[in-house]
Amino acid sequence: MVNIGRPMFQVGSNIFELIEFTATKASAVPTSDRKTPILYGVNVAKVREVIRLPTIVPCLTNAPEVLGVFNLRGAPIPAIHLAKALGYNDEVVTPASQVIVTEFSSRKAGFVVAGTRRIRRVSWDKVLPPSSDAFNTITGMMLIENQDFIFILDFERILLDIESRSGGQGTSSMAIEYNQPLPTGGGGAQPSGGAQGAGSSTRPLILVVDDSPTARRAICELLRSMQLDIIEYTNAEQAWNDLNTAEAGSDLSKVQLIVSDVEMPKLDGYSFVKRIRNSEKLKKMPIILHSSLTGDVNKDRAKQAGADAYVGKLNRKEIIEALKAALPPSWKGAS
Repeated sequence: MVNIGRPMFQVGSNIFELIEFTATKASAVPTSDRKTPILYGVNVAKVREVIRLPTIVPCLTNAPEVLGVFNLRGAPIPAIHLAKALGYNDEVVTPASQVIVTEFSSRKAGFVVAGTRRIRRVSWDKVLPPSSDAFNTITGMMLIENQDFIFILDFERILLDIESRSGGQGTSSMAIEYNQPLPTGGGGAQPSGGAQGAGSSTRPLILVVDDSPTARRAICELLRSMQLDIIEYTNAEQAWNDLNTAEAGSDLSKVQLIVSDVEMPKLDGYSFVKRIRNSEKLKKMPIILHSSLTGDVNKDRAKQAGADAYVGKLNRKEIIEALKAALPPSWKGAS
């Protein structure tokens, strides 16, 4: 068993750590029986520990990648065959397999892999966003030695896909949060590109930064239901550049609060907050970080960076409370 400790790098350094592992895919050449290992990674901040393959008790499910549940110090943890979840049906679970035990969005899951390789420390500015929406289980990719790629997996999306295919009867509450219809209340910004235009000038204007289309759409729908106008960005680096150079009278100069994800290619949320706090023009801007990364360690890191609040991703109650604390008292949209 490998326990994952507290990260040792400085908040705002734009550095994170990932655990490398492989999933095996059969060759695309019909006449070949060769199998190609593909290198993947997951943010260490989502990993509690890596363990040997435990005894897995099968359970009734119509999701073939869910192998069952196992007992981890008295807690039942779902076991998911990661290669099968990625569509690679050729990888066999053996006694030598390992389980990456993750915790995010206040829940745990065990992802069964052939084996882990190493922990790699990297900078977010080396991570490229996926080149297409077809890579919906990948949050980023990075070129490493020998011209190989590491693909950083979106474990939240993987769980969401599993639960949607199993009729929403999975172990995660996030599928309910993402799929729950939200009132659209009063208009606001409409999708029209990387940064969206603002709506009525009489309502507070919120800047939303999130690289995940699913999460960004959900948080924007939630904010619109609270009578808030929105400008959307898909990455923090572009948001920072535009905020920093915004001219007086532009929509960006009227932003009253920022809601930002933490894990993003190029520039992470903590570093985004640090840049704003170091800007004479923007340093007083209220900032709420929202993330699936849970626990006191991540809350402490958000506080060190200078965020006004750190809330669970799409936790409606926490978001409303944070908005009430940050926006002017005249705003009544959440009452």
